[in-house]
Amino acid sequence: MKQKHVWYLCIAFFAMYQGCKPDQIGFLNDNLRYGVSTLQVVQGTATSTNPIIANGSSTPMTVELVEIRNRATGAVVPDFLVPQEFNVYLGQVGEDVTTLEQLSQRIGKKTAPAISINGLGGAAVISPATEGIPAGLYTVDLKATNIAGSKLYKEALDINLIKMKPDSVFAASATTTAVGSESNAVNLRNQDFTVSIEHKESAENKIIYMWLDKDGKPFNPKKGEIMRRATLPSFADWSPFYAAEMTDTAIVHPYPYYKGIVYPVKTVTRVGTTNYTDFASYYRVVADYTDLGRNINTATTARFYKPGTHIVRFKLKTVKHTGPKITTITKDVVLPEGAGYAATRVAMDRAMVEQALGMSSAEIASRLGTSITFYAIQADGSRDSRSTAAAPGQWLDKDGNTISWGDGARLFSEFKMADMAFDIGQFPDRNFAGDKFVIRQSLLYDSGSGIVEVVFVFNVRVQ
Repeated sequence: MKQKHVWYLCIAFFAMYQGCKPDQIGFLNDNLRYGVSTLQVVQGTATSTNPIIANGSSTPMTVELVEIRNRATGAVVPDFLVPQEFNVYLGQVGEDVTTLEQLSQRIGKKTAPAISINGLGGAAVISPATEGIPAGLYTVDLKATNIAGSKLYKEALDINLIKMKPDSVFAASATTTAVGSESNAVNLRNQDFTVSIEHKESAENKIIYMWLDKDGKPFNPKKGEIMRRATLPSFADWSPFYAAEMTDTAIVHPYPYYKGIVYPVKTVTRVGTTNYTDFASYYRVVADYTDLGRNINTATTARFYKPGTHIVRFKLKTVKHTGPKITTITKDVVLPEGAGYAATRVAMDRAMVEQALGMSSAEIASRLGTSITFYAIQADGSRDSRSTAAAPGQWLDKDGNTISWGDGARLFSEFKMADMAFDIGQFPDRNFAGDKFVIRQSLLYDSGSGIVEVVFVFNVRVQ
């Protein structure tokens, strides 16, 4: 046979062989992996991974969980696969949600195992059902299947399950301000205060706020030693679902617990016309009860993860609790109807005022405007040092609040230091016989080691 015929036969046989050999169908990589080798998960929280990285494997590809094991011992942990019930948001718990009935429409229930694997793509989904599983390091075995077949992937993902804390303080701060002023705030140093939370797991679901002086003595919210800020949220705004209780030592907030959802559950609260989203709670330790003689304004941002009682203690390490030294002088004042601007002179007992402040009239006069401030006490108990009449003095509305001359002004009261007396009069033709008013003004002395105050109360009647 000629050589070229031999070559033709070889080529023909090779072609027949290749034609009979089956084609390889699909590809399944031996090294499927996730974007992270170890997923960090806090007990009782929800998270997930991105889909598994296929590394060129043919798609579609299905992924299923084979088992999850303790990484150290190799023991299978079936608790991860037992469905558990937990709570989920159904909608935003915003500023308009203030009752339990409204809350029930925003929070629902779901049942799922602690871990599941998305069949298409292989994303690992962790649910709040991990709350009851011991903290530790676990590993996941998977099986992947595509047109090329199936393969087992041992230790495809490690899960580091971190012990859930009962609560956390994210931020805390404190400033001091002068009585009757919101300006010129002075920051307390971080070393001047501490914030701690004590958790009592088996107790009722309550969040308790306490403020302590440097000796551990609590300030008394029930007596008004602790107040909320007028234009800022308190914890009651974040937790409005049960009424707060003021006690001699604390403010107590019962709260609803939802497994799998961090408390407070509200994401937005509103004070006045302003919305807040930072979870901060603002309070004031009233100056009368501190040896600084200044208001102490505290802010705390805390979150609560477990049921039970959480006691938040804000300790002021450089402040001592004191009692205010307040002397009240009350006078009945009769103003004639139709007297125009004519004032009625109301004399004070000079000796009583001097004794109350612990200094002579000359000293009072020299300190007035510095360490002694003249205030109008507003209807809500706050103080206003502005003079809107002859200084020191104020025009006042029907409720005794400071106002400027003009619409709404009903009375004026001006302190005459030299005479230790007050001139009290009316806005012309605005008051009538039978009208009654209460004026409260004061001299407040900040001694540097406490507050001394003389409060003047005038029960005014027009006739």
